[in-house]
Amino acid sequence: MSNFASKPFCACSTPQGVGGIAIIRASGSASAELMDSYTKILRTIADIGAKKLSELPGYCAAYATVFDPITGKSIDNVIITHFVAPHSYTGDEMVEISCHGGEAVKQEILRIMLDNGFRAAEPGEFTKTAFLNGKLDLSEAEAVMDVIAADSERALRAANMQLNGKLSRELTDTENDIYHALSLIEMIVEFPEHDDTPVNEDKVIELAEDAKTKLDQLASSYAQGRILSERMRVAICGAPNSGKSTLLNVLTGYERAIVTEVAGTTRDTLEVNLNINGIPVTLVDTAGIRDTEDRIEAIGVERAYQELMSDDLVLYMVAPSETNDNFRYYLDEMLKNVPPHRMAIVFSKSDIGENENADGMTEFARSLGIETFISISSSDSVNIDELKDIISDYYDKLGGSSSESVILLNRRHYELISEASSKLEMAVNAIKDGIGVDVASSVMRTSLELIGRITGKSVSAELADNIFGRFCIGK
Repeated sequence: MSNFASKPFCACSTPQGVGGIAIIRASGSASAELMDSYTKILRTIADIGAKKLSELPGYCAAYATVFDPITGKSIDNVIITHFVAPHSYTGDEMVEISCHGGEAVKQEILRIMLDNGFRAAEPGEFTKTAFLNGKLDLSEAEAVMDVIAADSERALRAANMQLNGKLSRELTDTENDIYHALSLIEMIVEFPEHDDTPVNEDKVIELAEDAKTKLDQLASSYAQGRILSERMRVAICGAPNSGKSTLLNVLTGYERAIVTEVAGTTRDTLEVNLNINGIPVTLVDTAGIRDTEDRIEAIGVERAYQELMSDDLVLYMVAPSETNDNFRYYLDEMLKNVPPHRMAIVFSKSDIGENENADGMTEFARSLGIETFISISSSDSVNIDELKDIISDYYDKLGGSSSESVILLNRRHYELISEASSKLEMAVNAIKDGIGVDVASSVMRTSLELIGRITGKSVSAELADNIFGRFCIGK
């Protein structure tokens, strides 16, 4: 190991900017001893009796001062916590300094540390060290960033499941099935004359199919996981003055969109991020859909149609004044870009009356495959909670996962699991088609290698650097 790699490292783990406190972390052998020359313990629990940081027992904190070792001038009074190997986040000796959150304080403490034995941490180096020291497997390490990035209760719950090892345990169960199948293949190859060979081949198929089922269940959860990590896009569309912007304002809880009686007020898409029933959602208010001679408005209408192609759910607003002909024409146009299962018909402005053609519109929409309908009043907040339920129900139906199931949040995991599943299918087909168990063995080992890229059992140094390089410095 190079001197650079073995040298203790440090970084500020709190974001840039001014705050009440900041956390500066250090990790590596003799971290506390290095800091003895510019820290002084002012107070500890009476029975500890440590006079300097290196004497402070593990998992203990002290009130201390950090000073410039050259001038002797105090930089800040801080709380210092000492962690001894292997009982720390990284598995090595660690020190965490809780200082005041001003930029000058943080920079001065880091300057002193970098001038006196530490080097600057690389992105994700604390978590990478924890992975290399066996404190976390790779899927758990990646979940650290998912926890940090979580912006909804459901996303946080899914990330914590992976951080606590649930994905790793499920993949381990799958690996055990594959290893069992490979052991049976070894017996078939070594003892081809064995009377139980057909039975053993059937067992290999059974184990491989069981493993594939487990992988397919995990892969199917990514439909929900993608939304938790990237947000669900919900478009609000319809004719001008159908209540789109008013609904957006009601759902967001403030006047985000301009609302007037002038048709065509919204000329472009307008996006707002919020949580609906614990699901991260991006609401998109689109330009009113109609034929128009206004060049700018026409561009907005075209962008509205383009937006619908990438949205997870489309709320088609239908005002009481909407004509049957307009409804049918524009619904047909929208369904060219949107599958019917991704659209809900929202009869708006129920406070001023119902659309007299609502029954016929509903029947027509059902004939095209649309199944979700609701009548609301944004002004009176009628059925707004029920509309939120429609959005969350759509999410719940995507993966069919229970609250206790693992949800894949990471596209890399999804792609590797999907590929591993396809390799198992190839193995099963090779045995069923009489191609040979040796071929099945080869592709099953490839499946194991793919799974290992998630858990870290078969990860390359280059892949590890790429993964941890996306982490923030200080984590």
